[in-house]
Amino acid sequence: MAKQPFLEKLRRFFEMESGYGTFAKPWESFMYFIRQGHVREHLVDRIKFRWFPKFAITSNFPTHLDIETSSACQMKCPMCYTTYMDATNKGIMDFNLYKRIIGEAVKYNVYSIKLSWRGEPFLNKNIVEMIKYAKQSNIHEVAMLSNGERLTPDLAKAITDAGLDWISFSVDGDANTYNEIRSPALFEETLEKIRFLRKYRDKRGRVKPLIRVQSILSAIQDNASEFISIWDGIADRVNFISDQARDFEVKEMCHDHNYVCPTPWQRMSIDYNGVVHQCITDYNGYMVMGDVKRQGLYDIWHGGRFGKLRDWFREHTYLDHCEACSFCTDNVTNEQEEICLNGKKKKVKVYKGIAKVKDKNGYSQK
Repeated sequence: MAKQPFLEKLRRFFEMESGYGTFAKPWESFMYFIRQGHVREHLVDRIKFRWFPKFAITSNFPTHLDIETSSACQMKCPMCYTTYMDATNKGIMDFNLYKRIIGEAVKYNVYSIKLSWRGEPFLNKNIVEMIKYAKQSNIHEVAMLSNGERLTPDLAKAITDAGLDWISFSVDGDANTYNEIRSPALFEETLEKIRFLRKYRDKRGRVKPLIRVQSILSAIQDNASEFISIWDGIADRVNFISDQARDFEVKEMCHDHNYVCPTPWQRMSIDYNGVVHQCITDYNGYMVMGDVKRQGLYDIWHGGRFGKLRDWFREHTYLDHCEACSFCTDNVTNEQEEICLNGKKKKVKVYKGIAKVKDKNGYSQK
């Protein structure tokens, strides 16, 4: 194994999320942080979440839980692995199981939970009650990712009144791009649904839920300014994510043995049936860490499987043991690319060897 140069080690140490970016200015990012509330607790959480993994510090309990309220999705987006996931892995979380998870999360002072992972959370008929239950249980931050296609005016009102802290909508590109890859959703309809959510939130005099819109990079890099302007006065934040591939070709790419994934020191990913996976990349459960129906989350977090996983990353042998890591793009050698935003150049990460969803002939249907 090639020795990692010092400067590369240093860059890695200060790098947080290689594939994500925002178009917000520093002052806007600061204000967004303030609007999230619980400033003191949030700062402590960010230290644990960002810096504990850098020093291989295992906290008493994960600072964040990904709770899969639904692994099913009504859409078939070409860049999402859920589209190709086996039907046996698709289901809806039982409310009693959810309450059990929240009970232990509260006991160990979890800062945040996200009510989504592989699927669309609005397919769970109990999603509003789940938000309400978590907030009433004093979870500081309750969030979710959504494609927005199932959002209705009544649901927008309900999640606002239930106390949802933030929601991120996956909206890739303008109408032409979006309608191609996000079928059966339509761009204008999704735009109006999110606009209604913003209007209702503001009418109620609330700051939350904070609204984030996120696109894959290739869908907007030719018209980033226009994309941002569409969401002016609607979204509180516009982000982008580097194109990722979640199919078998990723396994053949150049994976970096020196990469140290922060996930084993940050968070826990619980599927709809209570099974704890290695991470959110482990769609197929290649490495099962435990089962909430049979074990406590605390015991799983401090158990032998998480311990081994952390050791493998420290020893740089994780690729020899963790099959899910072979299908992850976070450890794929990447490079920087420049995009032009309002006449200014901005550096973004792209993964070497990843075929972009957007190409000159349309959109890859991988």
